Amino acid sequence: MKKSETPTKQREEFLPFTEAAKLLGSGNHTRIAQLVKQGILPAYTLPLTDKLRVRKSDVFRLAQPTH
Repeated sequence: MKKSETPTKQREEFLPFTEAAKLLGSGNHTRIAQLVKQGILPAYTLPLTDKLRVRKSDVFRLAQPTH
């Protein structure tokens, strides 16, 4: 391993809308689709799937209370 590489760097985890909804406690994937459509939650197209995904870190950020 080269010194410039960081072994602790984690890969970003992407979730289907249904799993994201469970994390937020919002019921079903429709609420996540609405957040994506409103531009509140970014969605991504990944290889080997035709369904959009959201980043787990973005979902957790949404769950954080704002001050």
